[in-house]
Amino acid sequence: MKKKILGLLFFAPFWGFSQETSNVLTIDQAIEIALENNFSIQIARNTADQVNASWGSAGILPSLGLGANYSISEAPGDAQATARARATVELNWTVFDGFRMFAAHSRFRSMDEINSVNFRATVENTIREVINQYYLIVSAQQQLRSIRHTLMVSQTRFDFVQARHEVGSASRLDVLNARVDFNTDSSSYRRSVEQMLSAKTNLNRLLARDVNTEFQVAEGIPFSGDLDFSEIHAMALQQNADLNISRLQTMMSEASKREINALHMPTISLNAGYDFFNYNLISRGFFYGATARMNLFNGFETQRRQRNARLAFESAQLAEQAALLNLETQLRLHFINYETNRDLVNLEAENIEIAQQNMEISLERYQLGNLTALELREAQRNYLNAINRHINSLYLTKISEIVLRQLAGKLMR
Repeated sequence: MKKKILGLLFFAPFWGFSQETSNVLTIDQAIEIALENNFSIQIARNTADQVNASWGSAGILPSLGLGANYSISEAPGDAQATARARATVELNWTVFDGFRMFAAHSRFRSMDEINSVNFRATVENTIREVINQYYLIVSAQQQLRSIRHTLMVSQTRFDFVQARHEVGSASRLDVLNARVDFNTDSSSYRRSVEQMLSAKTNLNRLLARDVNTEFQVAEGIPFSGDLDFSEIHAMALQQNADLNISRLQTMMSEASKREINALHMPTISLNAGYDFFNYNLISRGFFYGATARMNLFNGFETQRRQRNARLAFESAQLAEQAALLNLETQLRLHFINYETNRDLVNLEAENIEIAQQNMEISLERYQLGNLTALELREAQRNYLNAINRHINSLYLTKISEIVLRQLAGKLMR
């Protein structure tokens, strides 16, 4: 009896994980906290808020500047040096450069869109990780409950064998075997506790709060049992983040190629200004003019850049095709996994009922002397394995569902 009390005290601190009902963190609350606090999301949001595609950055808008100069000149034979000073405000505007500035603006716009899609991808990845860790905690909590049940059976068996040994109807070997099985179940229990605490720590990290924050999770792992592959596939082709980033990178490469091709065209600029201070110069007031320039030869540098831009564009097209193929593969694999585990959930639930009845009957027969210790232990293993398979099927079905929704670009909806 003393050993039984010690065993109960040993596990008492961990039973509270599944028994407490206060401080329950729901999955929606966890996602909401992560969206507000997660550091990766905050960094991605700052990047997405950066603006590249301005008319000025592309060179489409004119530039206005203020200039001043002062000089002294001495000519041979002059008795005095001549001082000159000038202050002007000048406007310069490139009105034609082979449409290079428009190609640059298109490239910058694609960069901004990539930052926006990257932000969405970061949010989706964070939500997926939060859901993953949350239901990992739920799974560990359910496993603790099942292991505690088998542990109680092992404790009952040990007490029974110990009592029989004391009256001389059981051997010392029977006692040792019962103790080994009890210790094995105790070790499994501690491992499950470790898994749950690790998952809680990781979830707190994702929520960007103190990793020691204690909380409880909801019971059960709900999942959608009627996902339609054709619907998910159609949405993924339009909304998948990785595929859209590859498409935008192809557009960027195409715009870069147009920028380089424009180097063969002339550049025409207009300029105008006003001298608001002019000392010792002949004229002052308004001035205006135009400049035209065209590169005729620069050591084949333009041709080199054109070739590299063409190759970069071809590589971007290949990367887009690879992204599409990878998306198709991921959709197919995860949907197969989803269907398999969804079907196994019901099957394993039935197995749990059968295995539990078998274990209870086996314990009764063992106490009556009609069943060996090995047969009882096998019944325990069958029960625990059935529960673990059921929990694992639930968890994997949920994770496959979440990944499919992420691939389809509707995890944030």
